[in-house]
Amino acid sequence: MNNNNAINLSNITKTYNLYNSHADRVKETFHPLRKKYNHPFNALKNVSLSVRKGSSIGIIGRNGSGKSTLLQIICGILTPTTGTMEVSGRISALLELGAGFNPEFTGVENVYLSASILGIGQKETEKSFAEIVEFAEIGEFINQPVKTYSSGMYIRLAFAIAVNVQPEILVIDEALSVGDIFFQQKCILHMRELMQNCTKVIVTHDMQAVANMCEKVYVLDQGNVVYEGSPLKGIEYYTKIMHNELFQTSCAIDDPVTESPVSHANIIENQNWIEIPDCDRAGACEIQIEKVCITSRDNLPIQIVKVDDFVLLHMTISSLTPKENVIFGYLIKDRVGNAIFGENTCECPTGPAKLNSGHHHVQLGFKWPEIYPDEYTITLGVGEGNHPLKHVIQCWAHNVISVSAITTGKSVHGLFNNPICSMEIFSVD
Repeated sequence: MNNNNAINLSNITKTYNLYNSHADRVKETFHPLRKKYNHPFNALKNVSLSVRKGSSIGIIGRNGSGKSTLLQIICGILTPTTGTMEVSGRISALLELGAGFNPEFTGVENVYLSASILGIGQKETEKSFAEIVEFAEIGEFINQPVKTYSSGMYIRLAFAIAVNVQPEILVIDEALSVGDIFFQQKCILHMRELMQNCTKVIVTHDMQAVANMCEKVYVLDQGNVVYEGSPLKGIEYYTKIMHNELFQTSCAIDDPVTESPVSHANIIENQNWIEIPDCDRAGACEIQIEKVCITSRDNLPIQIVKVDDFVLLHMTISSLTPKENVIFGYLIKDRVGNAIFGENTCECPTGPAKLNSGHHHVQLGFKWPEIYPDEYTITLGVGEGNHPLKHVIQCWAHNVISVSAITTGKSVHGLFNNPICSMEIFSVD
């Protein structure tokens, strides 16, 4: 094992034997010729990954893709059917809500129980006990049986134990989604500032957390690692899988549209359009985004934007068939993939549009807000429906345009500046 790695997995496969009924299981057990009544299911298929000591990785994927199985193998709860695994360091895991807790024990008793499961003695636990209680913020309930706890109290205590026993490897499976936003922020801050040397493996459906906390992302699909790399690209890959699964139908074919394409030169002169490859598109794809570009109000190409600039986003699209209730939208993301702002035409006075089959040029305009100076990417989308959030995604082109936002001689105190509109001062006797 590489001395710089905390975790090495090589060609891990986990196979379960599935039965159509309990009777089949009994038949197989007592059959004189050992006839098989099961069919194998591979929850993981030849998964290989390595995690550097002190790094943070995210594992994302659809439900049933094998994420939890993989974490249980890393933690030693499950044994792989085939493959090799090496883990260096003491693991603290949050795999299920209240896992390892005895519901009849008080919070205090469960602190010592959980610590002992992690191999930590009573004296060492006593040194950390005050910090655990303070971090958990459950007050007098620390002396009550945990069966009386809410789900939020469960996770507060479980996380407080997990991070205060000085683990070398911290494994988290969706646990933070249970707590409220204030506790989530507290946990993230703690992991960033006080656990920099701890290796962190995080499974979550919160893409914002993945973008902000992880250095590397693995995307699992049907037990396979289908992507390994940067969080931003991993989130895009996962999003495309989800969009394609939800919205692609038998109507989404690749037959070319016969109508003559729009002449780009007649719309925008001397403009370099960005062609969208198939791998950057997702959705039902009965309508497809073919090319995009960004210009000023005067149709001049731009790469830098500042507050109050009027921005035009252009798309050339093709529609296989006539469509009604077509929605167009955009989304601005920061350098780690956080969605910053965006809008779609459901909210416009004109509402959804009608399209004939063929090629079209679409132009969206908006004023650039007073935003922190940085690099931003633009995602463009086409949908079908009447609801701004609940509609069929026809085509979604991820992070296809990049712009630099600047401010002119003014400080931005957060992501946005929101002006103070009034101020009053009162004397107090």
